[in-house]
Amino acid sequence: MRSLPTDPLHRACTRYGPGRLPGADRPDVGAGYAAASAALAASVLFAATAIGGETVGLLSSNDGLVWFAFAGLAAPVVIPTALVVGVVVWRLLPSDIPFFGPVAGLLGTLGTYVGSLIAVTLILTTAAALGLSGADPVSAATISFGVVAIGFMITWWVAFPVGVVSGAVYTAVVEESE
Repeated sequence: MRSLPTDPLHRACTRYGPGRLPGADRPDVGAGYAAASAALAASVLFAATAIGGETVGLLSSNDGLVWFAFAGLAAPVVIPTALVVGVVVWRLLPSDIPFFGPVAGLLGTLGTYVGSLIAVTLILTTAAALGLSGADPVSAATISFGVVAIGFMITWWVAFPVGVVSGAVYTAVVEESE
């Protein structure tokens, strides 16, 4: 079986990208950076697809712009959550399971949705409890669930493949550098 051609990617990440970030030389922290990069890539790909879908007439007027904005507003929550989940998955998942990289990427993507639900719920419920939003905390928690559920329903088709591919590529890079 051929391995992935990851030498150029490894060099680019070391010189210009996540490889220059603090702790990136540790595989678990590097996995977090890879997961955060995958979340950013999925967000950008979703946003571009939304605008493209509106441009060619697959989405009605302004729907593409709304989903583009949705991706932009989700990114500040999803990207840090993916970083944390990537580190946790790399540390907890046994490395001897078959297809470790793709499985870690899939579990990391699922974990990012769950972690994002927790983060959004904490943010909105705290804002409601402090009287900053005009909502009551129970309504804020319910809205949080709805927002993340809609986010899952409209983004799973891009997030899961990007997560799986990212996990596969990252483990290939780690194996090559060892």
